[in-house]
Amino acid sequence: MTTYKNITVYCGSHFGNDGAFASLAARLGEALGKGGFHMIYGGGTVGLMGLAAELLTSGGRVTGIIPRVFIEKEQAHRGITELLEVPDMITRKQKLIESGDAFIVLPGGIGTLEELADTFSHYRIYAAPGSRPPILIANINGIYDPLKALFQNWLRLGFIEKEDLDSIHFCSTLAEIMKLLS
Repeated sequence: MTTYKNITVYCGSHFGNDGAFASLAARLGEALGKGGFHMIYGGGTVGLMGLAAELLTSGGRVTGIIPRVFIEKEQAHRGITELLEVPDMITRKQKLIESGDAFIVLPGGIGTLEELADTFSHYRIYAAPGSRPPILIANINGIYDPLKALFQNWLRLGFIEKEDLDSIHFCSTLAEIMKLLS
């Protein structure tokens, strides 16, 4: 069994209107820190991103990758282990994908969905089935049920293969996420 150490986390720059989302982000950060994981994320202080980055208080290592546009808006998290400043969102996503050996998708909006889609597509193109890193989708309170249904619809209609979904895991609890990482 593989143990993953560099965990890229995608999540919202908002909190959402369900307290379970913020609770999960904070507990995930704590669990990753206590587990000795290195978290790589978008580098912000806002929303679920800021909560998840607090794993530093649990002894974890955190690398943020933030584009200039958010630095200019003073959203950069200067209290983490390492903050990499990049010119744009495209560079940020590329570095996030390259840095992780496992990926966690917390609740979020269109930016989070874009990061998931880019990661899924990247590994679908460049890595053979069986060698793709896990993408763990935190389906807290069913937030990603429509996405799960969409994936199944694509499979049914022949736009993706069953093997494409082998590395995708919809998790409803933090315990499920942490079990898949170790």
